Amino acid sequence: MKRDLALYLVSEVILDIGIGLFQYAQPFYYVAHGASDAMVGFQFALNALCGGVGALLFGPVADYIGASKVWKATSFGLALGYLITALTHTVLLWSVGSIVTGLSAALLMSTENVVLKTLSSDREMASVLSKFVALYSFVIGAGSVASGWVSAASGYGTAVVVGALVTLAAMPIRLFTKGRDTKTHTAFRRPSRRILAMSGYACMFGIGMALVNQFATIIIHRQLGMSTHGTAIVAAGGTFMVSLGSLFVSALLRKFRRNSTLGLSYVATIGLTLGLTFFRNPGAYSALYLARTATTSIPGPIVDAAFLELTPVTDFSQMFGVRVFGTNVGTSVGSFAGGALVGARALGWLAVLSAAVFVAAGVYLIVLLRRISQVPGQPAYAMQRETDATSL
Repeated sequence: MKRDLALYLVSEVILDIGIGLFQYAQPFYYVAHGASDAMVGFQFALNALCGGVGALLFGPVADYIGASKVWKATSFGLALGYLITALTHTVLLWSVGSIVTGLSAALLMSTENVVLKTLSSDREMASVLSKFVALYSFVIGAGSVASGWVSAASGYGTAVVVGALVTLAAMPIRLFTKGRDTKTHTAFRRPSRRILAMSGYACMFGIGMALVNQFATIIIHRQLGMSTHGTAIVAAGGTFMVSLGSLFVSALLRKFRRNSTLGLSYVATIGLTLGLTFFRNPGAYSALYLARTATTSIPGPIVDAAFLELTPVTDFSQMFGVRVFGTNVGTSVGSFAGGALVGARALGWLAVLSAAVFVAAGVYLIVLLRRISQVPGQPAYAMQRETDATSL
C-alpha cells in the first residue's frame, strides 16, 4: 500500500471513531439540555441545509484550490464545529456549531472521494468506493458503541466532548498526506445538466433517509423504551449494516448488473420501511431499521462510480459538491418534517412518507441511468463540455 494511501486510511479511522462518538450522543445531548424534538430536527435541518449550500457554492472552488488542501482544512473545521456544539448549552451557539459542522462535512464529502481516487487510480472505483464506505461505516459504528458506554458512565456531554477531541486528532496525520491535485482555471463554473440531474436524485434520497434515520435512536429509546446501552448497540449496528451492505456491492454487480442491483435494493428498502409502520416492539422495530440501513447503503457507491466515469477529473469536486448539495437539501427537508411528525407522535406517517419518497427516487434513478447510458460512444464526458465550459 502506498504511504499516502496508508496515511489517508489511518486518519480516516481516527476521524470516524470521533464521528461515531459524537453523533450517537448528539441528539440526546440536545434533549438533556432542554431541546424539544422540533428543536433537534431544526438543528439537523440547519446543519444539512448549510452544508448543502456550501457544497454547491464551494465545491467548484475545491477544484480550483486543490481537493487535497480543502480535504485537510475541512477535517479541522468538522472538529471545530463539534467542539462548539459540545462546549455550549444555548440554541444560538448550537446553531453556530451546526453551521460550521454542516459546511465542513459537506466539503469534506465533496473532496474525500476525489483524494481517494487519486491515491487509488489503478483500481476499479465502484469496488474502491464500496469498500471505503464499508470501512468508515464500520469504524463509526465502533465509535457509537463506545459512545453508549461513555454516555452511560459519564453523561452525553462527556461523550460529545471526547468525540470532538478524537476527531481533531486526525488532523496532524492528514497534514502529512499528499494527494495529487488536478486544478481548474476558474473557481466558479456552472454544473452540467447531468450533474444537476444527479443532484435531484440525491435530494429525494436524502429526504427518504432523513425521515427515519435522524430520529431512529430517539424513537427506539424514548418512545419504545429501549435502554441506553441497547440504543447504542442499535445505533452502532446501523453503521455496521451500512458496512455490510457496502461490502456486497461488488458481488451483487457481478451477479445482477447495475440496474437490477439498484432495483432490488430499492424494493427491499421500500418494503422494510413500510414494515416500520406495523411494529412498536423495540426489538422488531430495531431489526427492520438495521436491515433497512444495509439496503440503503447499496445505491451510493454504484451511482458515484457511474458519474465518476462520466465526469472530467477537473470537475470531480464540483460533481460531489452538487451531489452533497442535493443530499443535504433532502436531509434538511426530511429532518424538519421528521421532527414535526415525531413531536406529534405520528410514527406511522414517518415511515409511509419515507417509503413513498424512496419509490419516487428509485424510479427517477433508473430512468436517469438509462438515459445517460444511451449517450453515443465517445469520451465519457464529451457531451457535458458545452455546459461545463461556461464559467460564471
